[in-house]
Amino acid sequence: MNLYNIDKGSGVYIQIGAGAGDLDSRSNYRDGFTEFIKRLPREHIKKIILVEPNPLNIPLLKECWKDYPESTIYEIGIVPKSYQNDTIDLYYCPLDGPHYQVASIKKSHIQKEGHYGPNCELQKFNISATHLENFINGITTENIELLSLDIEGVDAEVILDTNFTNLKLKYLSFEHYHLEDKREQVLNHLKNNNYEFLGLGVDYQGFDYLYINGDFK
Repeated sequence: MNLYNIDKGSGVYIQIGAGAGDLDSRSNYRDGFTEFIKRLPREHIKKIILVEPNPLNIPLLKECWKDYPESTIYEIGIVPKSYQNDTIDLYYCPLDGPHYQVASIKKSHIQKEGHYGPNCELQKFNISATHLENFINGITTENIELLSLDIEGVDAEVILDTNFTNLKLKYLSFEHYHLEDKREQVLNHLKNNNYEFLGLGVDYQGFDYLYINGDFK
C-alpha cells in the first residue's frame, strides 16, 4: 500500500472479512487493513465500514475499533450471486479457534489440505447474507476510497460476479493467495472493469493485490 495517495481520498474505507481486527493472538495481533487505517491521519478518516459474519469475532472487533467512532460493524456474510437466500450456513473447524480465520460458507475450503483436512468435524452458524453490490450501495452513496476483500473460499466468485462499474470505488485490495484456477479470470475481469494493477495490497504478509480504478487516476 505504499503506492497509496492519502491526500486526495474520500475517507470512506470498507473491510469485508474483518475478523477480530488486530486483536487476534494467532495473527500476532496484526491485521493489514487495521494497521493501514490506524496509521492514517484522523482528518483523512470519514467512515470505516467493517463486515464480519462470525458472531464469535464481534466482541474483539468492537474492542479493536472502540476509539474510532467513525467505524460501524455489520454482522453479515458477503456471498456470490449464485446464492439467492438471505441467510446461509457459515462453517468452521473447532481447531481453528479462537477466531476461526478460515471459516467459510464452503466446507471444502476448510477441509482442504493445508487447512484442516477432511476429518475435521465442522460446526456452523446460520448467518445473514447479501451480495457485494447490494451491500455497498445500500449503506453509502459516497465514493469509496478503499475496499479490502478477504472472503474465505469465495473471493474469486464474488469478484467475478461483481459489476464494478456499479460501485464508486477507487482502490481494491483482495487476497490473491487462494484464487487458484480462477486467477486469470479474476485479473481479466478487473482489467475489463477498468481496474489497473498497482502492487501489493493491505495484507501484512503480502497476500493481497492492490488495484486502482482507472477513472480515479
